[in-house]
Amino acid sequence: MTSQPVLFAPRPLGTVPTQKTAPTRKAAAGRPFTLDSVFSATARRSPKAVAVRDQAGCLSYGGAENRALQLATGLVRNGLQLGDPVVVHCGDHRQSVVAQLAVLKAGGVCVPVPADFGRQAAARACEVSGAEVVLCGTATRAGLPAAAQVVVLDDARTWARLDALLPDPALPRSGPMDATYLMVDERGGQLVDNRAWQCMLAARVQQIGAAPGAVAVRQAPGGARTLSAMWWAFASGGTFLGLTREDDLVRGFGSGVAALFSAEEYDRVLAAEPGGEAPAVVVLLGGPCPPSLLERHRARYGASPLWGEFAPVGGLLPWAVRQLGTEAPEASGGTCVGGPMPNVYVRVLDRAGRVLPPGRVGELCAAGPALPFDRVGGWETRLGAPDPERGLLHRSSWLGRWRADGTLELTGPRRP
Repeated sequence: MTSQPVLFAPRPLGTVPTQKTAPTRKAAAGRPFTLDSVFSATARRSPKAVAVRDQAGCLSYGGAENRALQLATGLVRNGLQLGDPVVVHCGDHRQSVVAQLAVLKAGGVCVPVPADFGRQAAARACEVSGAEVVLCGTATRAGLPAAAQVVVLDDARTWARLDALLPDPALPRSGPMDATYLMVDERGGQLVDNRAWQCMLAARVQQIGAAPGAVAVRQAPGGARTLSAMWWAFASGGTFLGLTREDDLVRGFGSGVAALFSAEEYDRVLAAEPGGEAPAVVVLLGGPCPPSLLERHRARYGASPLWGEFAPVGGLLPWAVRQLGTEAPEASGGTCVGGPMPNVYVRVLDRAGRVLPPGRVGELCAAGPALPFDRVGGWETRLGAPDPERGLLHRSSWLGRWRADGTLELTGPRRP
C-alpha cells in the first residue's frame, strides 16, 4: 500500500464475497474498444472541447480525463480489484461522468444510482452488487449504508488527497470484453459489457447517424436514457447536455442537437407551449411509441426525424429500431417497433418456449452480443433455454408477432 495520501481507509483485499462481486469477462483478441478509451481518444485530440454541459456549468474532455485518471488512481491504490462493483450516486452530470470514467479506467464495474431514485436505492444497489465503495456528492450522501466506503466528489479535501497521488502507470485497466455497468432495479440487475456498448453505438450510428454535435437528455445522472445519450455523444466526439426537469426545452434545441426521451416524456414536452428551433433528430428510447405522438411531433417540428428504439428491459440497450412514419400500416391494430438491431436476435415464443412462425402472437424474447450478458438477483429465466452461441435469453414482458415485412409488432403486455 502506498505511503501517499489516500481517499479512505483501505479494506483488506478479498473481503467481498465472490458470489456478490460483479463478474468481469476475459478480453478477446481484435480491435481494442472500451468506453473510456473512446473518451480518452477525444480528450487527446481535442482537450478543450466541451464534453458535458449541465445547469451548473461545463466540463472539457481534457478536464474530465485528468480528473477521472486521478480518481481511478485513488481507487486502485486503495485496493479496487478488476471487476469490483462501485456505486456511482451523483447529483450532477459533470460529477457523474468523472466518477463513471474513473471506475471504468480502474477496471471496476459502474453501478449507477440516479439521484432522484430515493435514499433506499443506493443501499439496494450496494446489497445487490456487493459494492463496498460509493462515489457520490454532498447532496446524495444521505441514506448510504453505514458500512460503505464513501468518496464525496464535491469535497475539496477529496481532491487535495487525490492530487497528491502520482497517476498509476497501469491505468487504464479496462478490456474490450469487460463488464462496464451493473444496472440494478427492483428485480435484480443486468450486467453490460464493452462489446454490447460497441454494438449498440455502431448500430445507432448506422441507423440514425452520428450525434450532430450535442445530445440532450432530461433525466437524472445515472439513468438509462442518460447513459445512452452521453455515450452516443462521447462516441461522436460531441457534447452531452444534461438538462434538468426545470429547463424549458420548448425554447428550442437547434440544428446541432439530438434529443433523447422516453415516449411519455416527449409527450409532456410536446404538450408545452411551442417555440424555438427544431432538433436535428429526436430519439425515443424505451417502450412503444403511440401513433399520435408522431402527428404531434410533425405539427411542432415538421420534417425533423423522429426515431423509436424499443428497449423493453431496463430501457438501456434497444432491441429494435424504426423511423416513425415510414412503416406500412397493419390492420391488426398493434404497434410496430421496427426491425431488430444488429447483433440482437429476437424470437417470438409461446408459453412453453417454442419458437412461433411469422404472424403468430407470443412473447418477444431476445439474445445476442448487443444485450446484457448476465443477470444478478431475481431476474426471470424460465422461458426457453439460452442459445449457446447467442447467450442469455431476455424476456420483454410484451406480446407481439413478426409482420410480413420482417418487422416486429407489439400486441399488448404479457399476461401473468
